[in-house]
Amino acid sequence: MTGHAVVIAGGGPTGQMLAGELALAGVDVAIVERRASQDLDGSRAGGLHSRTIEVLDQRGIAGRFLAEGQAMQVAGFAGIPLDISDFPTRHNYGLALELNQLTAACARVLMTRCLRLAAW
Repeated sequence: MTGHAVVIAGGGPTGQMLAGELALAGVDVAIVERRASQDLDGSRAGGLHSRTIEVLDQRGIAGRFLAEGQAMQVAGFAGIPLDISDFPTRHNYGLALELNQLTAACARVLMTRCLRLAAW
């Protein structure tokens, strides 16, 4: 690929969200990914934490992710569950969402909001 202001290596959730933010700011961006599809062998992540959901909410897209996963108390430290239900936030829970579901949800958000994906 040539002619882009920014090239992002990696089409996972982080790369996709970065591309989306840059595209919304008017930056010409491309994502390159070594995998031919979004299919993953195994799982690398199990969901989103409260603060991540808050950031997605600030961008107006949290609902799209919440619809795909299951809200639950997921916070813990050293194997000890922590109840965050009384935290002063609109999203005082975590979201159980497999990485493959998260990646696909990010791609759908990108396609509907700001980018065309060349692959996948």
